[in-house]
Amino acid sequence: MDIPPRLFEKLLYICPEGIVCNDREGNILLFNASAERVFGYTRDEVVGKVNVSSLYPTGGAREVKVCLYSEDYGGRGRLIDYETEALHKDGRKIPIRLSCAVLHEGEKEIGVIGFFTDITARKALEQEYRESEERFRGIVESASDAIISVDEDRNIVMLNTAAEAMLGYTKDEMVGMNFRRLMPPKYGDNWEQIERYAASGDPLVLRKYVELSALGKTGKEFPIQMSMAEKKIRGKKVVTAIIRDISARKAMEEELRLLSITDTLTQLYNRRHFSSLAQKELERAARTKVPFSIIMIDVDRFKKYNDTYGHNEGDKVLKTLGKVVRKNFRTMDSSFRFGGEEFVILLPETCVAGAMVAAERFRILFSEEEFRPLPGNPPVTMTVSIGMVEYYEGYTIDDMIRFSDLAMYAAKNGGRNRSVSYESLINRPVSYTGPGS
Repeated sequence: MDIPPRLFEKLLYICPEGIVCNDREGNILLFNASAERVFGYTRDEVVGKVNVSSLYPTGGAREVKVCLYSEDYGGRGRLIDYETEALHKDGRKIPIRLSCAVLHEGEKEIGVIGFFTDITARKALEQEYRESEERFRGIVESASDAIISVDEDRNIVMLNTAAEAMLGYTKDEMVGMNFRRLMPPKYGDNWEQIERYAASGDPLVLRKYVELSALGKTGKEFPIQMSMAEKKIRGKKVVTAIIRDISARKAMEEELRLLSITDTLTQLYNRRHFSSLAQKELERAARTKVPFSIIMIDVDRFKKYNDTYGHNEGDKVLKTLGKVVRKNFRTMDSSFRFGGEEFVILLPETCVAGAMVAAERFRILFSEEEFRPLPGNPPVTMTVSIGMVEYYEGYTIDDMIRFSDLAMYAAKNGGRNRSVSYESLINRPVSYTGPGS
């Protein structure tokens, strides 16, 4: 069925796209209502009065004509969805999408019809999106924390510069890499639980952080704090991890922990730390039936030495004692400054006979140390009195401290510079059951 000419004309006029038709010379013959909205002219202002080239910025009409007659934009004589700029009546340039075709009458070219769509809103939205993306990228790239996004298979799809610096890989090396390669194998069996803990799906729940370790490119393991966020992008799950290297914080925490449990003068553990370590050793011995021993050491006549030569010289004696302790006892043993000139040694897996061997070796080594409190005078030597006790079922740590203290005072009363076991004081048989210290 043929469309009546007046109906066809009405359809063209109400079409939502701006329609402009011109003859071979460019004179405008058709200008519909949508074209009026696009260009700002009325139909009466342009039809038969304005050349189509006036609807483009300088050089724009020529550019469109070249493209229209090329083979690259829909075939010769057709232009499909070509984006360019048009010129509004008020002089503004407006972005448009243009589709047009050459009209023929038989073999003769009689003009061009074009369909113009104002894409100002779309371009503005695209620009806003680009700016938003640039802002987001700027934030991500300037972040000091590593930011890594992974797909449903945990393959890395995005990372920032901080991630490269932290982990030692380049961006090209990391994109496509499985995220779990960045984690030590020890987390393998628990990875799903880690993800669930670090990525809270409830917006009302504060973001959770989990502390674990990461592996750099060199294979070095270092402590990190990580939180994760999960979201759907075009129906696919993407998980983004924010990772902070906490090596410095952990080192500081460890330094503070050591300061809290260490005697600054002798660099041995302090009395506070003794209680926790000794209780753990007692529980282990009660469970495994393997003995341990405690040694109590007191510097002989230390007060007299301190009063005679001064506190600085007295401190040198205590520092030297700490040095000899560290040199004499095993790495598995723990040494403590218990207070003043008193020291305690905790010897795991050691019976009292083994403790006696270690105590005597230490006593002799310390007695050979020379001190020179008065320059030019002969050197001075110091001695220690030592008491010790082995753990037996039913003993508490307080009992063992009291018993080793009694043995130490027995050593002093026996003439000083000697080692005495509590077992010898109560006539308990002593058997040598191990190498000791």
